[in-house]
Amino acid sequence: MHTIFGGTIAVILLGIYVHLLRVAYLIVDCATQTGCTERTPADFNDVMAQTLSVIGGLVSALVIAELAITKPGETPGARALSVDASANAKNLLKVVTIVYVIVWLVAGLTAFITGMYHPQVLPPLTSVGQSWLGLAVAAAYAYFGLQPK
Repeated sequence: MHTIFGGTIAVILLGIYVHLLRVAYLIVDCATQTGCTERTPADFNDVMAQTLSVIGGLVSALVIAELAITKPGETPGARALSVDASANAKNLLKVVTIVYVIVWLVAGLTAFITGMYHPQVLPPLTSVGQSWLGLAVAAAYAYFGLQPK
């Protein structure tokens, strides 16, 4: 039950993160097109910016923590299952974990690239993208067990 509850919260947080990033991308896209007045940077309010920052950190921390305690080649989160878990449970966990990490990677990379090309349009998006890059490097170091020299 603990695993299901924790996993549900993690997926909900990722959904909110992706939603806020999508809103931000649409605002930047509109702001960079001539004649588009449908969305403006003012539509991304301070609460949205703060929420994006906090949830982005929480989602990234979860990814880094799981990758740090997972051996290379193993499925992150597999330790949450009991030894006698069914093959279906193991496969479901594997799919959810892979999708979760891919969504985090794509969302963060898109935030980074969008913020790099249009840094002044929506500064909260630029900040999240830059933070994500550092956290993605930390996640890679954690998963592959790399040690700085």
